[in-house]
Amino acid sequence: MGCVGVLFMVFWFSFNFNHGERIQHNDGLGWDGAAYADWAQRDSIEILNSHTVSEYYIGRLLPSIIIHNTTKLLGYDITSTPRVIHAFYLFNVGLLVIAAGLLILIGRHYQWRVPIYFLGFSALFFNYPVLTNLSYNPTLTDISGYVLGLGIFYAYIKNRFTLLVVLSFLCCFVWPTMLYGALPMIMLGRASVANRPPSLHSHLLALLVAISLIALAAYLYANGLRQSLGTTVFKKEILPLSIILFITYIYLALKPMIDVPAYLRASRYIKVAPVVVGILLYVSVKAIVFHFSDRTPGPLTITTYLGLFTQASLSNPLINVVAHAMHYGPFYMIAILLWPRIAAQAKAEGLGLSVFIALFAFLSIGSESRQFLNAWPALAMLTCQALNQLGDERKVDWWLTYAVAGMALILSRFWLSINVGPWTGNFQTFPDQMLYMYSGPWISHQMYGVFLAVTLLCFISLLTLLRQPSSSPVRTSTQEV
Repeated sequence: MGCVGVLFMVFWFSFNFNHGERIQHNDGLGWDGAAYADWAQRDSIEILNSHTVSEYYIGRLLPSIIIHNTTKLLGYDITSTPRVIHAFYLFNVGLLVIAAGLLILIGRHYQWRVPIYFLGFSALFFNYPVLTNLSYNPTLTDISGYVLGLGIFYAYIKNRFTLLVVLSFLCCFVWPTMLYGALPMIMLGRASVANRPPSLHSHLLALLVAISLIALAAYLYANGLRQSLGTTVFKKEILPLSIILFITYIYLALKPMIDVPAYLRASRYIKVAPVVVGILLYVSVKAIVFHFSDRTPGPLTITTYLGLFTQASLSNPLINVVAHAMHYGPFYMIAILLWPRIAAQAKAEGLGLSVFIALFAFLSIGSESRQFLNAWPALAMLTCQALNQLGDERKVDWWLTYAVAGMALILSRFWLSINVGPWTGNFQTFPDQMLYMYSGPWISHQMYGVFLAVTLLCFISLLTLLRQPSSSPVRTSTQEV
């Protein structure tokens, strides 16, 4: 299976280099991608010294700088649109090769059984961001943030502190929100958090967070905060069900992660030096952004961001689950089914990773799956480790691997054309919906129904596969090899 998977990826990316489908807007550059391509074509020092880039986009500038200077060194002309697209495409594919190497190193660290390696391969590479969007919108910074997220996870579990800090710093200029995810891993360290059954305060705090978020969103909505035009508007008749399931999701996501006494005990082992390094990292990133930007703040505050993503998550019941399942494939559904085990694994890895996973478990209530691209590799690897441990009790074998890989390929929709007609500007109808159905806030009610049915079918299939008892004694990875 490994050879087949690698050959498929080589063929697919080779074909898409010249013949892949590209986004219609700006001749294949898209919206943000047009800015990134322009910066790659211009002198990096000139851009930085011009102070014309906003604070938000300074946090996305690094891939353009790397591509500009690399192509200049190699004498590769990227002044034309097709050539700059090719440069970004090759850069992204090169990063995926690094990701494959990191996957092998992570598997060796955990001593995975052989099938788990291929499940991990499916989790990282057989999904919409890699098989479809990399080619369709190649000048984005998505793959850079994706691979850096995997590298940060690897550095953390291997206790490579210097590597962790360096990768976190780089990621701040590729995927700026990763700063807030990486800081806990840097500052809080690897003190193990005791895994205990949820206590009363775990239930109460999880419910309190969910209800508080609903209350905040309601207050902001009453005061005029609305989503942008074109997003899916919630239906009043199903809004109560959406709210109930919204609260239930946050409650179930946070309950295994909340244990204040255990966190306090683990915090005794926090060292001063990493805390100082984390503070210096934060200050230096903010200083660099402030110095080189035009001082224009980001488009959203934390409060308005929470309000808007809550509104989007109430457009349909559990739209976030449906959107993430369609974006990341069956591994997201496996993560839900094995969530208590994954939470326990995160706690075993350390306080920093526990806080990181808890943060993104909370944010996963948002339905715009692309926003959590940098956190997905960590969740995927923890899910693989949970499956590796589950092999002692359940039948985690090649048949499960084939089934998951098959589902992942289907849900990635690499086989489905997006450009079926000229866009009309109405995101909720076709042909525009062929693109916008890939992102939660813009999934129409019609496509939500279709995707919900597919998600339920996949959940039932995966649950059936994972319930099969192990029929033979467990063999170590060395014996299998």
